[in-house]
Order: sequence, then C-alpha cells, then structure tokens
Amino acid sequence: MARSDIKWRFSLAIMLPVLGAVVLTLAIGATFVVWSAAGTDERALARETGLVARMIEASREDLEGAQGGFALWYQAVDAIAAAGGVDHEWIDTYFGYQEFTDYGHDLIFLLDPELNPVYAARQGEEVETAEYSGTRQIIDPLAVRFRAPAFVAETEAYQAGKAEWPAHVTDLVSIGGRPAFISILPIVTDWEGYEQPSGKWYLHVAIRLLDADVAQNLMDDYLIRDAHFDAIASVLPGEAAYPIADAAGRFAAWFKWTPERPGAALLREAIPAAIGVVVIVLGIVVLLLIGLARSTAALDKARQEALFRATHDPLTGLGNRALFAERLRSAPLPLTLLALDLDRFKAVNDTLGHEAGDDLLKQVAARLTPLVRAADLVARLGGDEFMILLSGSMNAEELRALAARIVAALGAPFQLGAHTAKIGVSIGIATASSDERDDLVSRADFALYDAKEAGRNTYRMFETIQRAA
Repeated sequence: MARSDIKWRFSLAIMLPVLGAVVLTLAIGATFVVWSAAGTDERALARETGLVARMIEASREDLEGAQGGFALWYQAVDAIAAAGGVDHEWIDTYFGYQEFTDYGHDLIFLLDPELNPVYAARQGEEVETAEYSGTRQIIDPLAVRFRAPAFVAETEAYQAGKAEWPAHVTDLVSIGGRPAFISILPIVTDWEGYEQPSGKWYLHVAIRLLDADVAQNLMDDYLIRDAHFDAIASVLPGEAAYPIADAAGRFAAWFKWTPERPGAALLREAIPAAIGVVVIVLGIVVLLLIGLARSTAALDKARQEALFRATHDPLTGLGNRALFAERLRSAPLPLTLLALDLDRFKAVNDTLGHEAGDDLLKQVAARLTPLVRAADLVARLGGDEFMILLSGSMNAEELRALAARIVAALGAPFQLGAHTAKIGVSIGIATASSDERDDLVSRADFALYDAKEAGRNTYRMFETIQRAA
C-alpha cells in the first residue's frame, strides 16, 4: 500500500471522529441554545403578561379613584343643590374641562335622581345632553343599581362617616364599538351639613375610552411595545394578547402588544458566530453560556424590579395591599397590627390640591419608617390608610410607647411647598398571639374606629376595649 494511501487513511480516521464530534457538539449546542432561547422568551412573556394584568387593573382603579376627587367633593354637592337649580357654570368648569385636563376622562354625564342627563361633556367640551341617548342602554342598567337597598345603605354609611367610599359601579363596556372603562359614583360627601335625601342622589358618570392615547400612555409608563386595544381575540404573528373581562366575566376587549423576546435576539446573534467559528466551537459554547448567564441575570433583575413594583406603593415606596396580605398570612405568630388613618387629610387635598396631598403622604411614609424595626412592615393600602405589622412579642407598654411616638411624629407640622399643614393620626392596635390571625385586621379597625370616636389623634388597643366591654 502506498505511503500516500496510508497517510490519507490515517488522516481520515482522525478527521472523521473529530468532524463527527464537532458536528455533534454543534448540534447539541444549537439544540441547547434554541431550547434555552424559547424558555427565556416564555418566561419573559409570562412576566410581561403579569405586568399587563396589573397594569389594566391599575387603570381601572385609577379611573374610579380620579372620579372620586370630583364627585365626592363637597363643592360638587353645593353645585347640584344651588339655589335656582344646578350650578351649570361650576359643573362645566370642573366636571367638564378640569376633569378631562387632569385625568383624560373622554365622556362625562351628570344624571339627576330620575336618571335623566342634566350635563354632558366630551373630551372637556360641553355637548348636548341628547348625546346621552346613544349610551343610555349601556349606562342605565348600571345606574339603576344605585336604587337597590344595598347600594343606598352603602352610600348612606359613607355620608355618615362610617365607610371610606360610597357605593360605586365600575365596568368594561363598548361605546360605539370601542372598549371603554365606565365608573359611576353618586355625588355625595361625608362632610357635616351636606346631607341629602336618601336615594335621591345625582350620579356622576365617567367614561375612559381604551384608545390609542391610553395605549400610548401605557407604553410610555411600562415600556410595552406596539400596545393597542382590540375588540377581537385573534393576534398577528409575534403578537401577544391579554383578555379584559367585564363585571360579568365576559371577555369584552383584548390588550395586545409585541412582547420582548430576549432569547430569540440572543439566538440570532449566536448562529452567525457559531457558523463562522466551528473549529473553535468550545470557545463559542463558553461565550454563549456567558451571554446566557448575563441575559438570565438581566431577566432576573427585571423580574425583581417588577416584583418590587407589584408589592410596593408607587407613591410612597411602602409595601402595598398585596405585600401586606402576604405578610399577614405567612409571618409567624405572635403579630401586632397598627391600623392608621390620617386625620384632616382630606382637608389638605381639598384646600392645597392633590399634589400637596401626595407630598404629604410621602412625608408621612418617611416619618413612619424610622419608628419601626427593619423586620416590621409599614404598608399603605390606599388613600390615607396605613398599616404597620409588627413581628414578635411586644408588651402593652411598648405598644403604647410606639403609638405615642407615631402620634407625636405625625402631629408635627408638614411643610408642603409654601404652605404648612397640620394633621393627626388615629391608631387602632390589635395583637394575634395564637390563632386570631384572620381577625387581626377587623380587630385593629374596630380599635381605630374607637380612636376616631374618642376625638381622633389618639390610639386605642382592642384588648383594652374588649376588657372594658
């Protein structure tokens, strides 16, 4: 056999296994990269879907909360009870122009107790009340609920200062074939001297169309790409959709967007490099693993940031209702709960404006946090409602001392721009030592109401109230 044939056969015997190993390694590496990219995209989509769900719910709650800033204003009650009839100029200024300017409510209707429209506005401009006829079949079935005994009782409780919010209706509807959030509130107030006949309330109807402007705001706020609302469920290639249900549980609209696909982007970058450097495939695999580790770290960081946003109040940075509920459910006993309600906070909002109110809430949070231990939780559940969950055993004297420090801290004046505001705080305290975890909130609220009835700017302990009874 010729030397050249032996050399060729030897080379073939060496190269074929090496080539096979390279091809196998490349195939395994490619399979791994594709699988990993798909998994990364799935996790990213799941994260964004969760974010979209919270975002839609926040939009729904924002409509209701913003509406309350006008409908539950004592001046609004004055406007509908003005001598000689409704104060049309005031209503047009605030329910029309100001409400659209501040909150972007597209349609506003003011209904009298017989559900007849007395005012209508579209995007801040007054329109004929006859425009209500186009939405009557949608609004009337919702508005008539306010005549139900339960709704009447709930609104009367608010007027009497026994409830934080009157009866209200929020739903997803279709206006002219376009999805929209609708919120209805009675025009009432809990201020003394503004009583109204039971069940004879004017109704404030606010409608926010889920249109391109809303989608653009969500894209700007949450960095969602190509966001839009649609009335049909089908999606385009590469598009994701989240169904939005109405109060009856029917899917009435879909929020659609182009989700981030970090795995696919990584794959597109890796393939050309893998093809170009087959001979150094091990080096490429190492680089891909490093890139994957960085990508995973970036995704984990984004997940942690999303989790923080989901469990913390965006205004004050304190824990929110979700974090409070989870901690209350899982923290080991014994636990002590302090329920806080700011005194005269609404007066600050009404006199100095919502920006001053927001600034006040931030300062309240800053004063509360240093008063508790690192293991304790200070949470804002909404409005001026705060909760402090204390871990471990604390005796009555320690709790009284803490409550006194809180009352003193929040009783000191607050500097709000050029203005100085002085508020107070009412505190209800309850302790769960064995199996009373489920009753802790209701007991603290009971003690809080007792503190309010005692003149506010003080504290009460449920156990003390219970023994006295």
